[in-house]
Amino acid sequence: MKTSSLIALSIGFATICTEPALARDEMVIEASRRAASVQDTAIAVTAISSDSIEKLQIVEVSDIGAMVPNLQTYEVTANGAAMQVHARGASVQNPGFITSESPVGLYVDDVYNGRLATANLDLLDVERIEVLRGPQGTLYGRNTSAGAIKIITRTPGDEFYLHGQAGYGNYQTSKLGIAVGGPLVPENLAGSFAGSYQQRNEGYIKNPLEGIDLGEYENTVLRGKLHWYSLDNFKATLTGWLVDAENDGYNGVPYIPFDVASAAPGDAPSPGRPIGGFYDNYSPASATPNGRANYGQTDQSGVSLDWTWSVAGIDIRSITAYSDADDEFGFDLAGGGFAGFAGVPGQLITSTSNMKQLSQELHAFGTAFDDRLDWIAGVFYMNEDGDQAYSGFVPQFPPCPANCLDYTESSNTDTKSYALFAEATWQLTERWSLVAGARYTDEEKEFDLNCAGLTPSSGTGTCVSGSIGNFSTRQEIDFDQFDPKIGINFDLDENQMLYGIVASGFKAGGFQTLCFGDLLCQEQTYQPEEVLSYEIGYKATIGTVQVNAAAFFAQYEDLQQSVITFLPGPRLLIRTDNVGDADVWGIELDSSWAVTQGLDVFLNAGYMKDSLDLDASSSAASSGARDLPSRPDLSARIGFDYAVQVAAGLDVFFGSDIQYVDNYFSEATNALEIDSYTRLNGFIGLRHPDGLWQVTLDGKNLIDDDDNVSGIYADGFANIRTVLPPREIMLNVRVRL
Repeated sequence: MKTSSLIALSIGFATICTEPALARDEMVIEASRRAASVQDTAIAVTAISSDSIEKLQIVEVSDIGAMVPNLQTYEVTANGAAMQVHARGASVQNPGFITSESPVGLYVDDVYNGRLATANLDLLDVERIEVLRGPQGTLYGRNTSAGAIKIITRTPGDEFYLHGQAGYGNYQTSKLGIAVGGPLVPENLAGSFAGSYQQRNEGYIKNPLEGIDLGEYENTVLRGKLHWYSLDNFKATLTGWLVDAENDGYNGVPYIPFDVASAAPGDAPSPGRPIGGFYDNYSPASATPNGRANYGQTDQSGVSLDWTWSVAGIDIRSITAYSDADDEFGFDLAGGGFAGFAGVPGQLITSTSNMKQLSQELHAFGTAFDDRLDWIAGVFYMNEDGDQAYSGFVPQFPPCPANCLDYTESSNTDTKSYALFAEATWQLTERWSLVAGARYTDEEKEFDLNCAGLTPSSGTGTCVSGSIGNFSTRQEIDFDQFDPKIGINFDLDENQMLYGIVASGFKAGGFQTLCFGDLLCQEQTYQPEEVLSYEIGYKATIGTVQVNAAAFFAQYEDLQQSVITFLPGPRLLIRTDNVGDADVWGIELDSSWAVTQGLDVFLNAGYMKDSLDLDASSSAASSGARDLPSRPDLSARIGFDYAVQVAAGLDVFFGSDIQYVDNYFSEATNALEIDSYTRLNGFIGLRHPDGLWQVTLDGKNLIDDDDNVSGIYADGFANIRTVLPPREIMLNVRVRL
């Protein structure tokens, strides 16, 4: 209540002291593959400008979810560059592996990124972010059953720009960034370069037994662009990028065991308490075979060529891209709290992988029948080849390395995806329009795996194929998918729109990776997850108020979930299964109000419920699960920013926002419930009225709450939490020329 009152008082004060607001500028996006304002785009989409990215302190990709209704994004048990994504009930929970598939497609400059294992990177010189909610199977295709995240970076042109940033914050955190661009040959060729360097030398997670900090990182991101635009009917952009990210990996906080049997059927047991402090991890590096418990490193490189040719009233666009990513991580599944004992590691995992992706998209778009028909048609191809070797070290008593069952699984996956798509909008009358589209996808996957049990002092390996031993397996999956879409739009007037959409999408099927040496698990594939979604929406710009609201009902078939299964040893496996069907329904709100000159207010909110029809044989059903994982009933973010000129050449600006997320279950069996949390963020600064320079003090979690965002519970074997950071403060200096 105190923080809400503070915001209300600040807004009221600013309202009294400022002039009437000016007319609101409309933001232009390309969510429908064409340039159009947010308010004229008939889908549920959240658009975030570069200015808002700074104010909302969106530093990396996983920060985006806090600003989008019914979207959850956060780090997980893998490299710090990996992230979980949950949207409208669909999810991926083990993104650190080469076979994991996401329900939300990630695009950078319209290039599809197939792997969330290396997706959570620093945002560099970004022009805007577009988050499309609901199935995007027609225009965007594979793995967009719950939406798509589009990150659009700045493309240079005839205007020169130079932006620089330097920041320093608590936990010895520093950041440097530069972006420079402009014409190399005026009216013909422009170029740009952007680079950022971020480093944290003191982690907020502690290991009391070894006296070390955890959570340190060092990230470098570079991007270069060449933009040729000398011809009226042809333009092309060549982009290259490099990423070098190193961190302390995932550090789960171990909790004391709790009694599942005492919980009522379908209810989660008491969440318990940390073994030590709220930010304490006890993974003993000295007790691991390679001397490292939790760590992560990612190296990426890539190049893309995007060109558009206009001929005979038709625009033809080609997007060709190649990327190469090396990823390495290790983590302790028990956070050093195996069976509730501090300093005893749980099942240890180390992984090295390489992913290569080649993609080609070619589409044409134009108009017909006196501009009453807008159409787009195209083809898409992707070839993704991945190699991963991960080892598991299963502790016995006494713990590793003296007595430890271990194994190494080496796998290769090859995916080829082909698609044809088309979509058209027919202007029936001045107010009514009809949308129809479809996409056909054919996908071929191959998977090879070799498991080799090593020989610890006990003389026993852990690759299991009916009995202890080594094994190899080869599998193939081929499937095709037809995703139609139909919609109708009605313009109430020039500032208000109603729309309705029926659309389908899918999340690809695949292979197992967290079987921990078990052949029976390894040979079980899972089928594509399909969704049929119904959505109605309302968009309005009334004066300086924008209101975008949507309601949806999504029917999921062959729902994919990660479930934990126990094996003798003791050890466990985390298998991806098609656990059954689910219906998810909800409402979403994106709204903003330019209250006065210099004062803006926003409110984003989402509400969801679900109904599960699980297969009786699934672990989720036998555990009495009632809710989908990471699906809070309510999530919302409300805030404001205000600027006023206090002297010639000097503005003061400040802002604040509150994020609230309802309680939810962390995984499919509903064994662990994550408490609701509230986060207060804010900033205050000085700047030149023309934006030539600014000094800002930014803060996240200003009330310094202790909050969890996820966790793993495995009946005393593993009981860990993923913590959100404590209070973070950074002083930033920015210059713009």
